[in-house]
Amino acid sequence: MLFSRFWMVLLALVAGASVAAMTLARKTYDHDRASDVATMVDSDRRIVEEFLRRDARTRLDDLAPLSSDTSLVALMVTATRRTADTPSAIGTALTSRLRELNQGLGPLRGDVLFAVDPRGIIVGRVGLQENEVGQYVGGLPLVERAVAGNVRDDIWELAGTAYRMAARPVISEGRYYVGAVVHGMAIQPRFVETVAQLVPGASVIVFGAGQTYGGYTPVPERGSVAAPPVGALSEALRTLSERSEWTARGAVSFDLPEQGGRVAYASLPGSVGAGIAVGRGLPTMPADFLMHASREDIARVPFAAILSAVVALIAVGFALFYWEYDSKKKRLIAALRGLQKGPSNRVDPLLLDGFARDVAVAANDGIDEVVKREIERSGGKLRSVNDLESLLSNPGDPPGTPTNQRLPLNEADEQRQWREVFEQFVARRRECGEPVDGVTWDRFAATLQKSRAEVVSRARSRSARFTVVVKDGRAAVKAAPLG
Repeated sequence: MLFSRFWMVLLALVAGASVAAMTLARKTYDHDRASDVATMVDSDRRIVEEFLRRDARTRLDDLAPLSSDTSLVALMVTATRRTADTPSAIGTALTSRLRELNQGLGPLRGDVLFAVDPRGIIVGRVGLQENEVGQYVGGLPLVERAVAGNVRDDIWELAGTAYRMAARPVISEGRYYVGAVVHGMAIQPRFVETVAQLVPGASVIVFGAGQTYGGYTPVPERGSVAAPPVGALSEALRTLSERSEWTARGAVSFDLPEQGGRVAYASLPGSVGAGIAVGRGLPTMPADFLMHASREDIARVPFAAILSAVVALIAVGFALFYWEYDSKKKRLIAALRGLQKGPSNRVDPLLLDGFARDVAVAANDGIDEVVKREIERSGGKLRSVNDLESLLSNPGDPPGTPTNQRLPLNEADEQRQWREVFEQFVARRRECGEPVDGVTWDRFAATLQKSRAEVVSRARSRSARFTVVVKDGRAAVKAAPLG
């Protein structure tokens, strides 16, 4: 059953290889998708950073007409000539004009807008803490640079809310810096949502040194991967200071194993240590991924080639199984049925091979045992063809009683008969798969000579006749008294 076992091993190997290939495909898919997500998150971070830079530049450009408004410039010149920093000395005209100009900005209307004189004193204010003037803010980098004639943007935290700030100098007569206007827009959830729309499918947060200013987590579409929630991105802020990349260059990305996602953090230029974070979920291949195959994917599978290979393998398997099992079984059955027709009462194992030969040998032994029991039960004694002692002598016969009535052979006939026995013995050993290299005529003839002498002495015969038999799949020579 060598090929049957080989075929089962082959099928087991194919099944194991298929399972291993599917597992490897899932692992490879997950690894590739994780690498893709890491690249996407870093790209998302750069997209958001670029958007914020462009947004700051746009706000600074839109603030130019306001800072150059002639009536505002005139009021700023008047404010620089005041004698005190009290609200009554500064007056309310600047605040009124700032309110009008702020309304004219439309969608870019500031949540806070104020004007400062060259010393950094607030001389007009609308929006947050409106009408509160006289405070000194000249030490803030944004204001300091603006009154020095530069444009600048920053992020401030006022009353627990983050503001995107922009400042431009106010110039009189094209050469005198008479102060600056500072414009701020609060970072509201709608703004964070607008930013998140630039990176569909990703969560976005804007954070400061001690808190999260705003965040947005998109609702995953059907079949898409859910992004890590805002809380997960905020929770990981506590570990930023422990990461060398963050302290070295203000940007870092890493996996969130518990959330099944990846996040990228980047610091924003400013005085409050603000930054942004973008997170995406890691897609994994589902266990029932084959059920999600589209018709196009199914159409690409070479079913004809696969089916042909399967049919060919099945045909080879059936052919090998027939050759190894069915054909031998048929020959064994035919040999066993031949016992019914006679004259032999044994199955010749040399006519069979494989498992059929083993069955034939076992059947012969069984037949001998059954016959022996039946003869002994009836009062007789069986002389087995495989029992050398029984063949060479019969203890029940008186000495001198001939055990074989055939006439003895002369020397020439005896040598010729030994040669035939030698050839039969070598042939049977080959058929049984036994080695014949050490079997020589001289050694064989010497063994027969010795066996003949023992038989003649024991049976008191004139000679001995030798025959070749097969027992238990091995060739042997049996001796019988002659004459």
